[in-house]
Amino acid sequence: MKRFLNSTAALSVAVMNIQPWPLVAQTLTDVGTVIAADGTVLCEPTADLACDPTNADLILQAEKIEEEIAKAAAAEADAKAKDEADAAAAEADAKAKAEADAAAAEADAKAKAEADAVAAEADAKAKAEADAAAAEADAKAKAEADAAAAEADAKAKAEAEAAAAEADAKAKENAATAADPAAEAPAQDTEKLATETENPTAADLEVKDDGTIIDPSAGLKTAEEVIDPTAVPVTAPEVSEEEIKSLSNLLAPEATVTTTEDAPETAQPLASVESGAKPVDAAPSSDAVTATSETLTEESTRRATEEFAAAPQVVAPGKKNKLSDLEKAGLVVLGALAVGTILNSNKQASSTEQQQVVSNTGDRVVVLQPDGSYQIYKDDDALMRRPGNTLRTETFKDGSTRTFIDRPDGSQIVTIRNATGRVLQRVHYDAQGNERFLINDLEPERPIVVSNLPKPRNRPIVISTQDGDAALRAALSKRQIESIGRTFSLRQVRDIPQVRHLAAMIDVDNITFASGSSALSTSEINALSDLGTTMQNILDANPNEVFLIEGHTDAVGKAAMNLALSDRRAETVALALTEYFGIPPENMVVQGYGEGELLIDTQADEKRNRRAAVRIITPLL
Repeated sequence: MKRFLNSTAALSVAVMNIQPWPLVAQTLTDVGTVIAADGTVLCEPTADLACDPTNADLILQAEKIEEEIAKAAAAEADAKAKDEADAAAAEADAKAKAEADAAAAEADAKAKAEADAVAAEADAKAKAEADAAAAEADAKAKAEADAAAAEADAKAKAEAEAAAAEADAKAKENAATAADPAAEAPAQDTEKLATETENPTAADLEVKDDGTIIDPSAGLKTAEEVIDPTAVPVTAPEVSEEEIKSLSNLLAPEATVTTTEDAPETAQPLASVESGAKPVDAAPSSDAVTATSETLTEESTRRATEEFAAAPQVVAPGKKNKLSDLEKAGLVVLGALAVGTILNSNKQASSTEQQQVVSNTGDRVVVLQPDGSYQIYKDDDALMRRPGNTLRTETFKDGSTRTFIDRPDGSQIVTIRNATGRVLQRVHYDAQGNERFLINDLEPERPIVVSNLPKPRNRPIVISTQDGDAALRAALSKRQIESIGRTFSLRQVRDIPQVRHLAAMIDVDNITFASGSSALSTSEINALSDLGTTMQNILDANPNEVFLIEGHTDAVGKAAMNLALSDRRAETVALALTEYFGIPPENMVVQGYGEGELLIDTQADEKRNRRAAVRIITPLL
């Protein structure tokens, strides 16, 4: 019985009814030793005292040990679970990476295959189109060559037949004359022959049944005019005999070239009497016939994207619907010229020596010269009229004018023009009153001996807007001009090609205008950006540079209309350079040359002849 009780099982049974919890924290061995769950000996029996497994201290010690065992087991379980989770995550990551790499490789291979297929298809298509275009071009060239050959054959045949017929007729005529010496040669229309020889452009003009000339520039596009039915017609300005005589003298053909160095007398306009430098507060001249002042606004000025205004219309005897631009600019005598007016200070001159007004658009007047050429006259100060400026104009009895342009920044431009609108002197004053002469044609003009001028260069200096050597090329041109040993008037530069072509030219991309139009689209204005940058760089180096803006047309249409159109378009280009690229208008002069200087010698529609050009003329002045 005692041995039974000493066993763990017996002890458990013995205390079952008196102990509320199972004795799991300790064990009583066969020899009476009490040990904990981890094998720790809690009690060893002695001869005098046996171990009591129900001892509270022993039970407490056993429980602590078991708690520590449980904690260690839990920690081990947690570590094991973490290791398993990490391993599972690593395995999942590796698997996902492998799947992603495989998917990417598959996508790359698929994309490459598709790109290769598209490229192959594009190459095949391009090759097919190129082959087709080449075949079409070959066929077209062959057809054109065949047509040209056929036309040449037909023309040669016709000319040969005509020549043979003419030879036969001449032989018969000679035979008849030989047989009858008294026989007279066929009469010739000598008057018609003289007209065609001396006025080759007169055939351009259209004449009404009553003999009056139809303005050839009437077909040019103009701004849409809004007619105010309540507007009061304006009285046409009266022009004195002295003004008419002065203008006629100025419009008389001037000798542009000579064979001597004799200096001619230069007529001084009355406006030059008080032409000295005067700041903003300059008082009106006592010799001025009229003096006006206005502040310019957007409504009273034109933009480069707008057409020119329509010419005034006569609404009653001595009454017009409005004043022309020339009249508003103070150039009253020039603006009053009617189409068909004969201009010549010598009333005894023959009809072949007279000048005739053939066009007046309100902003430009075109005159037919005795040699059959055309000359254009306009307001050289038109570019200066910009919104925000104050304009003061003094008009003198000889038709000359002096204008003061006062700007918001305190600067001022003073310009003297003769009755034809040509600028004779232009001076710039900054806000501090510092003076810069830009143009001065009031000095006596030296004649030009053309044979003394340098021969025209086969390759004139052209400044590209795409290169950075504009200043270098401009300096090179200046040195070449200075080697001539003389300067020229602005009139000579404008009117004499041999002089003008000495100046360096700035390359201008082709600018396209609509047919008959003088307005630029925004896309065409964008094409001027490189030109504007180049001109500004040149002005940064020398603020006194003066540029000549040229306008040219092809030979299609009437010569007088082409002259007015080219001059209007040149003004529009200059206006765009001021509006959009900040080029000072006082540094530019505008001149149209119509069809007089064709780049490609053809009477056909040729785009390369419809062009603008910019020359640096400062070294010539």
